Amino acid sequence: MKKLINFLGMMLLLLATSMFMSCGEPEPPCPEIDWLDPELPSVKETYQDIFDSFGFCCSSWQFNNPKVQQGLAKHANSFTLENELKPATMLGNSAGSLKDFTDSNGVTIKVPDTLSGLKQLGGYLMILKENNLKMRGHVLTWHSQTPEWFFAKDYKPTYNGDLISNLVSKEEMTARHEWYIKTILEYVSDWETKNGYGEGNRIIWAWDVVNEAVADDGTKTNYLRGATSSTKDIKPDGFPAGSRWYQIYGNDEFIINAFRFANAYAPSDVLLAYNDYNEYQPNKCEQILDLIDKIRNGATKTINGKSVAPRIDVMGMQSHINQWTDLNNYESCLKKYLNAGLDVHVTEFDVEKPSQSVAKNHYSQYFKMLKKYGKNYSGKNKIRNVTIWGINNEFSWVSKNGTNYPLLFKRKGNSFDSFVTNDSFFAVIDAAK
Repeated sequence: MKKLINFLGMMLLLLATSMFMSCGEPEPPCPEIDWLDPELPSVKETYQDIFDSFGFCCSSWQFNNPKVQQGLAKHANSFTLENELKPATMLGNSAGSLKDFTDSNGVTIKVPDTLSGLKQLGGYLMILKENNLKMRGHVLTWHSQTPEWFFAKDYKPTYNGDLISNLVSKEEMTARHEWYIKTILEYVSDWETKNGYGEGNRIIWAWDVVNEAVADDGTKTNYLRGATSSTKDIKPDGFPAGSRWYQIYGNDEFIINAFRFANAYAPSDVLLAYNDYNEYQPNKCEQILDLIDKIRNGATKTINGKSVAPRIDVMGMQSHINQWTDLNNYESCLKKYLNAGLDVHVTEFDVEKPSQSVAKNHYSQYFKMLKKYGKNYSGKNKIRNVTIWGINNEFSWVSKNGTNYPLLFKRKGNSFDSFVTNDSFFAVIDAAK
């Protein structure tokens, strides 16, 4: 009897998985299948002939769970940490003890004796190795989630309203910037050497070098975050709209520096990306393209004893799909980035929709479009990676208490490490066919 029950259960599962191409409202919803079920298609394997890699993002508290690691290993070959490589985590709460650092311009400054986040980074890299995963590094330079003390003289900010009244000079900030990027990238390179990685086989194979530096309301001559009317304030309602980077530099110098430093200290086969949101809006797309040109035309300078130019390889399209996203605008901007000579990584894909059927439809439309620009696209540059920004609905940044359907999976009951499929999962699988 037990064998018969098991047989019937398996037959029902196979029947359910065979129905996914037609499931969805107004038809009955798709079956909810455990993401670890051996009969469930693997997303990475489904897309292996379309994109170079397929990834998911989550925070460390999920990533440290062995069952979550098992699911990621089944469905992904690339991974992104949600917050743990951002400057706030890597730098920590204070500068701590200090040491001397002399930058490539000969400027000697005091810098923290160590980066507090490096020890945790080593642990994450070991988990990746154990699960045959690789990672997109996110992010080296960002206006947000960077501690205020990093921009202040003596690492001790004083304020005049929301403004830091003792910001460091451009020269000292440039030295701090070089130290920060050098410290992280050299740590990863050393770890790779000790753990059997190397040229053509990088555990962190791409970096978002600069994130979200272009304002939504920019113009051709005034487009950087911190320069426009909507981004001049640093902390309206407690959220950083402006940029301490821009306050110090007043131009794009820090962005070009970042890509120069990254090129100097990252291995040449590690890809360097600019990453942004609303990158599919026509006006912002044009401002991003202008910034890309300025990065490419940045001056060659001596960094770490070598002659180094800024290098940018990838446009990171975050791809947070919401009620303002137009598919035609998205595809038009995507083609502009490709035609500009950059590969594209879809870095943070999710769909902010409160209806499972609408979310499923958007996943279907966008993935049918995205696959056209994968490995079989006729152009030289292509979409090389797609990363979903989260695993399950409930822990998404646009969850809205679990009432949205932004991702491919949802919690099984109240579990924190067991997930089942959303309808959108099957839309993604079907779009590959």
